[in-house]
Amino acid sequence: MTAYGQFSMATDRYAMTLNSIWHYTDGRGLEGIVTHDKLRATSFRHLNDSREADYATGLLKAAAEKRRDSVPAPYQARFDELMEYAERRGLDLFLLCAARKPDLLTVWRGYGGRVSYAIELDATVDLLPVERSKEKTHPHPPAGHEIERDEDGYIVQDPDQLHIEAVPWRKVRYDTAGVDQRVDRIAKLAEKPKHALTDMFLPWHELADIKMLELKHPAFKDEREARMILEVAPRWKFVYHYEGRFGVTPFIELSALNGENQRYANDRYLTKAGPLPIRSVTIGPTPLGDEVIDATREFLEVNGYPDVDVSRSTIPFRS
Repeated sequence: MTAYGQFSMATDRYAMTLNSIWHYTDGRGLEGIVTHDKLRATSFRHLNDSREADYATGLLKAAAEKRRDSVPAPYQARFDELMEYAERRGLDLFLLCAARKPDLLTVWRGYGGRVSYAIELDATVDLLPVERSKEKTHPHPPAGHEIERDEDGYIVQDPDQLHIEAVPWRKVRYDTAGVDQRVDRIAKLAEKPKHALTDMFLPWHELADIKMLELKHPAFKDEREARMILEVAPRWKFVYHYEGRFGVTPFIELSALNGENQRYANDRYLTKAGPLPIRSVTIGPTPLGDEVIDATREFLEVNGYPDVDVSRSTIPFRS
């Protein structure tokens, strides 16, 4: 618990094996990232793949349907209750996507005729949400936006309570390993006696772990994707919107510590942006010569990134 809310960050072997990742973008994206020292994490419900938002949930449901018959009848209702929580439907999580390689033809092709760029980031450096509002309570609260209390006056729910859940850079997984094990674990939990004290000690965080969004359909494995997964609350404090391909699209901004952009040392969000951990920039396939390298290097230098290595793709591809 921090001075204003809470934060959790999951770590495991998938996160720790990554040292560098490459965030692919076009020229306009590069300009925005470098001049503002920020990266956008977009709502996972507004991705190019319309089915991705339900992919992990679908795997979990299929495994649960197969496992349910082996759960003793007296515990099946409890199993269904825990599975519903584990699916975490209705959440609007945010993804920052990248690749684990700097020169992938599969990704370059996605930018059509535009010159694109792969920004190498130090994956060991934390990227944290940058606050949109400095207020501690909703500046324009809608109807029903109020603290809920129990009969003894204790707070049950505070809509302005800060909560940040973040999964650092992880390899996207293109298999279903781990899904059956998670459902087995839930089935065993369902057989434990249910009462308030038992529920307090259930591993709720593990049960509904947002790392499920590391799963992606095997058809996309050539992208060699890595991603950060984030949940932020209250949303009004962090979420922006822009006009995207699929209409109004929510996003949050991420940046890095600079020693002056945290209100409190243990707050895992930022009050303003700091320099990003950019190691290099690879320019995508282009008919231009070294002038494109020179211009990119100069652009980085005048915007505070003077020692970033710049190179061109070695792939002989023209769109």
